[in-house]
Amino acid sequence: MRVTTNQEKYLDEVFGIPDSDLADVRQRMLAASKERMSISSAEARILQFLIRGFQIKRIVEFGTLSGYSALAMAKALPEDGEIFTLEKDPEHHRWAKETFADSPQAKKVHLLVGEAKNLMGTLKGPFDMVFIDANKTGYVDYLEWAEKNVRVGGLIIGDNTFLWGALWEEASRANIGNEQIRVMREFNERLADPKKYNSTLIPTIEGLTVAQKLS
Repeated sequence: MRVTTNQEKYLDEVFGIPDSDLADVRQRMLAASKERMSISSAEARILQFLIRGFQIKRIVEFGTLSGYSALAMAKALPEDGEIFTLEKDPEHHRWAKETFADSPQAKKVHLLVGEAKNLMGTLKGPFDMVFIDANKTGYVDYLEWAEKNVRVGGLIIGDNTFLWGALWEEASRANIGNEQIRVMREFNERLADPKKYNSTLIPTIEGLTVAQKLS
């Protein structure tokens, strides 16, 4: 497990989200040794910045985990906003249900459990934003769905898009395979197309690709 760097600590201290309910979720992840699977507090603030700045109301999230990112995003949505968050792991789904059990944000969040390929067909767009933070070999499949279901002017965002350095052969994790590298390179390259997207890759510790759909 990668150790938190001084840079990450500084970002969380200055640009993180101090909300106690989000801190409680992070502590639960830390106790379960899954804290590093989630976005950081500073990255959650980036998502909130984008949601507010682009007047996002309807979001689809691939990969719920503990519900940390969904909770952070829900806090930035207007009262009539909503998030559909997809999770294939029943244990993670149960964990996320606990996160929203007593949360005032629960009314904005739809927790869906099952295989994404089955759940995607049940969602009715258009959506304003798609946030992808799930199994890395599925990123292109999720992108293809997002391209059809995100409105013009909406956002497609992918986390971990540096793939821990594997894209330039500096992988720090032995379990990153060639297929993950191929998929992530295609994901980034497709979103970098200036004819289709206004986009950038924000150089967070693990990479956050942000693209606004142009047509």
